[in-house]
Amino acid sequence: LHSLVENATDEDVNGTNDYRFNPIMSLNNEYNKRTNTYMQFNGYLEYEFLKGLRLKVSGGYTDTRYNTDVFNNSKTRYGSKISTEKVNAQVTRAKRATWLNENTLTWQTDIKRRHFFNSLLGFSLQNSDYEYYQFKTINIPNESLGMAGMDQGTPTKTLSAKSSWSMMSFFGRFNYNYKQKYYVTATMRADGSSKFRGKNRFGYFPSGSVAWNFTEEDFMKPVRSWINTGKLRLSWGLTGNNRVGEYDTYGLYELLKDSRGNLTSLGSIPSGVYPYNNDGTNVGMVPTSIPNKDLKWETTEQWDLGFDLAFLKDRIGLTVDLYRKTTRDLLLESSLPMSSGFISAMKNIGKVRNSGLEITLNTTNIKTKKFEWTTNFNIAFNRNKVLALAEDQTALLTAAQFDQNFNAQSSYIAKIGQSMGVLFGYIYEGTYKYDDFNKSGNSYTLKANVPHFSAESNTQPGMPKYKDINGDGVINDNDRTIIGNGLPKHTGGFTNNFAYSGFDLSLFFQWSYGNDVLNANRLMFESSWNKARDLNQYASYANRWTDDNPTSDIPRATSSSSNRVFSSRIVEDGSFLRLKTLTFGYTLPRLLLRHTGIENLRVYFAAQNLWTLTDYSGYDPEVSVRDSALTPGLDFSAYPRARSFSFGVNLGF
Repeated sequence: LHSLVENATDEDVNGTNDYRFNPIMSLNNEYNKRTNTYMQFNGYLEYEFLKGLRLKVSGGYTDTRYNTDVFNNSKTRYGSKISTEKVNAQVTRAKRATWLNENTLTWQTDIKRRHFFNSLLGFSLQNSDYEYYQFKTINIPNESLGMAGMDQGTPTKTLSAKSSWSMMSFFGRFNYNYKQKYYVTATMRADGSSKFRGKNRFGYFPSGSVAWNFTEEDFMKPVRSWINTGKLRLSWGLTGNNRVGEYDTYGLYELLKDSRGNLTSLGSIPSGVYPYNNDGTNVGMVPTSIPNKDLKWETTEQWDLGFDLAFLKDRIGLTVDLYRKTTRDLLLESSLPMSSGFISAMKNIGKVRNSGLEITLNTTNIKTKKFEWTTNFNIAFNRNKVLALAEDQTALLTAAQFDQNFNAQSSYIAKIGQSMGVLFGYIYEGTYKYDDFNKSGNSYTLKANVPHFSAESNTQPGMPKYKDINGDGVINDNDRTIIGNGLPKHTGGFTNNFAYSGFDLSLFFQWSYGNDVLNANRLMFESSWNKARDLNQYASYANRWTDDNPTSDIPRATSSSSNRVFSSRIVEDGSFLRLKTLTFGYTLPRLLLRHTGIENLRVYFAAQNLWTLTDYSGYDPEVSVRDSALTPGLDFSAYPRARSFSFGVNLGF
């Protein structure tokens, strides 16, 4: 990091959001104990009434508990003398318990070994309960006691939450094939979710498929010696999504309290809330969300056309799938008119289409008694397109909040006819140079034909310069445009497996091509605009614009508002090729194990994320800290994927 110490004051550094604290000292003094406990129980009973008629009853239960204890003493960033909370401690407890019961009745038979039937009827129940509790104290006077001294501190806001959801499903499936040539499958699901109400509680999702194994036809006999498998497939179906909050369909109310749990004072009551009798302790409860009883299942319709081929005694296998997925009634936060009293609400809005091609190739390159080499290659192309949004809406802006001190800006846009994951902002043209100004003494004034940023009245050399798209001479919101796409043009993987005299080696490469990353780290650490942070900057910021470096396109050190906007300056190519996994092992000959009682013994070494080829300047190009369809590819202080190594032994008795 490069240090900037220009014009810093005590007021600038007073607060927990100050970034200028020794990170190693802070890390060595933080107490952060996290304990996760996971328990899972599964079981089933199966009974065959008649030949081919079978009943299966299964059940499962999982219990997951998360316990976190945090203590920040005076030598940590969040507990130091310059922090707002001083020495502090926090206890968090969370628990989720889920149970599932499935009951299926299957029937399987055939007629003269020509007609084969398989059918299934099922019913399932599922429930999940969640609890969350958090307690924190600050200004702890005796830090030597650690967590045990938190009762001496000042209590702050206590958080608690409890929620539950349940599902009930009915489903059925019917399979038929004739002489292993022609296949037909039909399924039907009816899923009911507690997250929806009334007539919208259940969603109905049928599907069907047909397939033709043409290698079983008589006309294929002349080529069966080298074409082992040939199958054409066509399928269609509907699937549902209910991934919303447990109570998004209801209007929620909140009792207004301050950070210590007391009723709010008049000075902290939100705008528009009127206390009874002008008494701040009589605020009561206020609505925090608007109800939507019409909320319903999100539905995806998908068509798939594919074929499978295998050649030369299955030494070459090829699978190709062409698909089209159209999702309607998307469950998204939708903006509301201010007259409603709310900013947004969860609604079913819009329609999105994904079309793509997936190709998988498996080959056995060499196969002898001692040596074998096989390869797996897959590549996927996907194109995303917004077909409709909310009522008469042509574009939906989304702000990806990533820092508590940074005002949220609309950095993504979903626009009809465009992809969902497009980045939105200004086109960066470098910095203002001396040639853009008229000089009078020691002052600089922009030339008449050079556009300026609307929020600035005194543009100076070295400030960031953006493209005036509409040509009105002013850079403002009307000049924001699409500056990137967080979705890749194609992704894929490539695996090679080698085996020789008991040794085995596997190499798995993964790639993504054509996706952009919004590197918000550079907006914070390669752009001076907040004195509480400007002491710590990337080393590249040493090459910023200065009087001695007037050709630089890195903005000068300034608190200019134009220095803190999303632009193409911080959009980078996120394409990468990564050696994801390497595994090397050796299996001992059985002859050496014949008197040990061990059937087989293999020792191995495995490594992950060994090597990455990319032009991305951040730690990891495979990043999305606000991972959603609307905000892909955002990077802000994301922890990179770890390079890991492991040794192991596989034993079989």
